[in-house]
Amino acid sequence: MANEGAKAPPAATPLQGLIPGYPKLSGRMGIVPEMAIFRRFGTLNAQMLLYMQSELIHLEEELRELELEDSRSKQPYKSKYSRDCFFLYNPTTKGDDRQLRLVLKIKAKLKEYNKALKLQSALTSMPEPSKYDLKYLQGYMETREMGPFIMTGPDADIWGSLDEPKSHAPDLVALQPRHTEDPFSNWVTGTGMKIFFWCGGHRRREPSPVHGMVVYSNSKLLRITYWITSTLASLLPVSSIIILYRVRSMLARLTVIAGFNVIISLCLLGFTNARRSEIFAVTAACSGGIRRSQWNERDNRK
Repeated sequence: MANEGAKAPPAATPLQGLIPGYPKLSGRMGIVPEMAIFRRFGTLNAQMLLYMQSELIHLEEELRELELEDSRSKQPYKSKYSRDCFFLYNPTTKGDDRQLRLVLKIKAKLKEYNKALKLQSALTSMPEPSKYDLKYLQGYMETREMGPFIMTGPDADIWGSLDEPKSHAPDLVALQPRHTEDPFSNWVTGTGMKIFFWCGGHRRREPSPVHGMVVYSNSKLLRITYWITSTLASLLPVSSIIILYRVRSMLARLTVIAGFNVIISLCLLGFTNARRSEIFAVTAACSGGIRRSQWNERDNRK
């Protein structure tokens, strides 16, 4: 999603032909896919699954009873149902097709149940919307372009409001959630851009004819953060070696090593998505490398 700022002139607004309400809201969601936030209806979906499950249990019990009854039948044809499905799918008379009709009914119900089960599994794995996108949607619902407060149905409070941002429905999902990066990149694309717009940094940029306002692509912002983190990653080891080369006291050197370990750990926390075990491993490796380089330098001096 692009970070948005000042609005474009009315002629450049892409949604000017849509009336406020569902038409304009859906148009905005189409332009900004991260705004496509809906309820998962987890409770209702689970309830429908429970109904279908209960119905299938009853049908299963009925099938087992009918299978036992047909297996004990004096008619040789019906007693073969459990051993050869050809006889089950080709009954001799109309009255002998009870088990077949029940099997076909169960087959249809199972298909419906399995499909619903898979969809529910997919729904439960869908991510929640980011706070930034949800707040953006809440703000859009209260803009002059949207009404504001044009929605009057029971679904008007699904996303909450700027006054009560946490009053949204508890089971919201995002169709295209914002891609999460490291904490530093997330800060730049979120809070950092808010500060940038607030300071007027967007005034020299022309509004987008598609979004109707000034936009900055997240991909470009993430490229900048990548350059920053890459530069920092290459400078830290070099700077530590240079500083240690200038320090003569062993106590001071140990203090510098400890300080750089803390700095490296903080950088891993802020500029990467490293796990705790990875942070410990990288910190230990860097510390060991710095110490070895210093011992080699001391030996060379001798």
